[in-house]
Amino acid sequence: MRPPRGGIPSTFRGRLRVVGAVRLSRYTDASTSPEIQEEMIEGAGARVGGEFVGWARDVDVSALDTTPWEREELVYWLDRPDEWDVMVWQRMDRAVRSMADMADLGRYAKKHGKRLIFASGPGGDMLELDFASPMSELIMLILAFAAQMEGQTIKERNQGAAAHLESLGRWAGGPVPYGLVPGRRVFADGNEGWWLFLHTDDDPTLSTADIRRGMVARAIGGKNYTEIETWLTNMGAITPKNHRARLAKPPREADPESKWRITVVREMLLSPIMRGHLVKRDGTVVRDEKGAPILQAEPLVDDDTWYKLQDALKLLESGASGPRRKDGHPLLGVLQCGICGRNMTKGQYRERLQRAPGGPRGELKVNFKCEGDEHEEGVSGQSIQAEETLEFVEREFLERLGPFHHTQIVRTPGVDHRPEIAELEGDIAELSGRLATLRGAAADAVAGQLQGRSDRLEELREKPFTPAREEVVELDTTWADDWHAAGEWGPTRLEMLKSAGVVVKCYPPPRWRAPAEERLKFLIGTHVDPVQDALDDVAFQEGS
Repeated sequence: MRPPRGGIPSTFRGRLRVVGAVRLSRYTDASTSPEIQEEMIEGAGARVGGEFVGWARDVDVSALDTTPWEREELVYWLDRPDEWDVMVWQRMDRAVRSMADMADLGRYAKKHGKRLIFASGPGGDMLELDFASPMSELIMLILAFAAQMEGQTIKERNQGAAAHLESLGRWAGGPVPYGLVPGRRVFADGNEGWWLFLHTDDDPTLSTADIRRGMVARAIGGKNYTEIETWLTNMGAITPKNHRARLAKPPREADPESKWRITVVREMLLSPIMRGHLVKRDGTVVRDEKGAPILQAEPLVDDDTWYKLQDALKLLESGASGPRRKDGHPLLGVLQCGICGRNMTKGQYRERLQRAPGGPRGELKVNFKCEGDEHEEGVSGQSIQAEETLEFVEREFLERLGPFHHTQIVRTPGVDHRPEIAELEGDIAELSGRLATLRGAAADAVAGQLQGRSDRLEELREKPFTPAREEVVELDTTWADDWHAAGEWGPTRLEMLKSAGVVVKCYPPPRWRAPAEERLKFLIGTHVDPVQDALDDVAFQEGS
């Protein structure tokens, strides 16, 4: 349990009140883990005869990118100078990596009469800065300069290493994208490296790959960002922050204050990370010298699903505005000519009226028509009134699909490890032969390579092939709910018809003024009634 930040008990009266400060750029760095830092800090606090009143634990925080006043837990104590006397870090680079930041921290300590202690200073002994002496201020700035130069060197080295790994398709580290989990694998060049795999869990609130695909399905189904955020919150889906905390080694405690935000939902749906692409912080895709996207992860969705998602998001953000086809209509792509199979387009006709000379000519109305230029010789094009066609389609759609829950198909590409398994088996045979002829450091190096490939081979043999799959995600509302929520005929209803696999065929009238029911045929994809499906299954079992 974390000690309380404030509320100093009376037992500290007359004694030095110590705050321990921990900082770590990455929580997986075992050499400077929080536990090691805390142990050294507690030792330094005991040497000065103080007792700890609290801790500032800032993990996944870079000293090069943040000042002490930009770290959530440290600034809590810096804003409350009356509640402590001494602040202890493990080393100076845990506090700052900038001369400017060290100067600001020194001025703060001098102004408030605070003691800053580093458990491990030059030579390994404890270092305390006394700001009453100008010499101490000079020493402070010299050490801060050294920390700054070291930090800049580390940053440049890490950036260079990351760029090299990215060019090879390796995951170079950093925040783990939602829906993925890092793991080791052997690449085509024979070297082992990090890769991002799909993250699933038996608990649906923790299975981030399935959660992210559920977001995709709802977006394609016409849900806006607010509705998707509400769904995530109501189901208790783990947040991206707590997902990263759970994957840390050792795992961090979940932040109960972490919540879903609309901006996070939007960024996740727009990110090409879902296709397995390597993406920069500004959202652009990293490409190789030939212009092809570099992969660093298993894709969460296939290309077809990705393009459908982007179309849905564009429609959402544009409010269904923009240029439309002049012959476009609410059933474009759904209503087809039953003779030639081509899409019927929008036309106009003037209602026929029996009238006296000079009387009204009739109201101008809309119809759907087929030009008929691909029909057999002698078969002309046909048309049908738009109003009665729309009424027919709506009636049939609500009657056949209305009671069922709205579903959306999300496609995940398959993974075939069989070529890699064959390659690993060849590598292992070759390395085993080489190992028998080597000694010393060379033998150790080959043995390491052999072990890495053997581990990878064992992992892949457990699941050599995963076929592509289509996941039918059941949404929270019925088709009828979403149909009525759309309000009127437009892109939303048209997309619902297409996603349900609806096709409406129009045929020539069998008689004069035949109603739409006699000319139209309503066809849909496969939608199984769960109750009837269960009854059919029982009947089949009894008959077999």
